[in-house]
Amino acid sequence: FDETPSVFDHEYKGRCFALLRHPIKRAISLFYYLKDATWEHTYSEVYQSLTIEEFAASEYAEDNWMVRFLTNQRTGGVYDRHLDLAKEVLESKCLVGIMEEFTPSFKRFNEYFGWNKQDFNGPVKMTDRGSCVGRVINNPDNAHPHPTHEEGSEVWNLLLQKNQYDLILYEHALHLFHDVQNEMVNSP
Repeated sequence: FDETPSVFDHEYKGRCFALLRHPIKRAISLFYYLKDATWEHTYSEVYQSLTIEEFAASEYAEDNWMVRFLTNQRTGGVYDRHLDLAKEVLESKCLVGIMEEFTPSFKRFNEYFGWNKQDFNGPVKMTDRGSCVGRVINNPDNAHPHPTHEEGSEVWNLLLQKNQYDLILYEHALHLFHDVQNEMVNSP
């Protein structure tokens, strides 16, 4: 860690990127995905017999997953102090993107990190990157169609009870994305 300040500067920016999705929509999507995703290590046959309402009320539904992940609070309760720390991590360590605004998020990541200026010697040539990115944006490989559940519905409210801190964090991420981090891309 002592070498870190000499590695990063205005040209080489030490920051991760995070692409956040609305936590209730994420939980709903995860349920339907895991009903089918037998190849995933998180797959369990228990999902086959559950309805979305049963899932939302069960121990299998996420419980403030993002706040827990950012604060390393894997078990036990989640409190205001965890939310505050998660907000601080997003603000100080992450360039935030929003899944529901994928194209502008990707554009921001690309501009900030200078991906279009770097040849990574990977399977996609620099000259072909635009078409590759366009394909991913227009036809994402892991898109999984599923029913939607409206805000205020039983499912939504059950998942909201378990993800109140994640929803507040998501709203903070929206603020960072729209109001705070716009200037980071264009600043030297």
